[in-house]
Amino acid sequence: MNRSIPVLLLLFAAFVAQGQPLYVSKTNTTSFFAGTAVEDIDATNTKAVSLLNVNTGELSISIPNKEFHFKRALMEEHFNENYMESGKYPKSEFKGKIKNPEQYNFASTTPFTVSVTGTLTIHGVAKERTMEVTVVNQGGKIEGKATFTIALSDHNIDRPKILWEKLAETVNVTTTFTYEPYKK
Repeated sequence: MNRSIPVLLLLFAAFVAQGQPLYVSKTNTTSFFAGTAVEDIDATNTKAVSLLNVNTGELSISIPNKEFHFKRALMEEHFNENYMESGKYPKSEFKGKIKNPEQYNFASTTPFTVSVTGTLTIHGVAKERTMEVTVVNQGGKIEGKATFTIALSDHNIDRPKILWEKLAETVNVTTTFTYEPYKK
């Protein structure tokens, strides 16, 4: 069983028990580019799960590492076995909070930007991060988009010297999450 599911169920129960306006995202895309001029190294994952409380601004994202898919199977194998060690670290997570959520109208069809601060845990290493997220409501669904970079060294991900021409020191990440109201 995916380890993130029990944690998310507990979060659901806590938010629902408090009567908070909870949104859930099962429609999402997280992609990254870690290549160089020598080689394109990119992957996409659409299997994340996320919860958002629009009153408190609390946000939780869980991404199963083995669900990142590459154009070439060998890259995927190296990613899971050598870099992410997905057997040992099956998921990447972000737990944070929107700064001053009461200032925003999450029903707005005009895009606006929020600042989200929290803990990004990748490869078992947690780092505090602040990210800018563009938010817009489309047909009752809240869409959030963010682009940011991650240094491999920040999360103790080895970059072998033999691959220095092919694998970048920093990874460019793009995420899009579409949140729908949680219904009991």
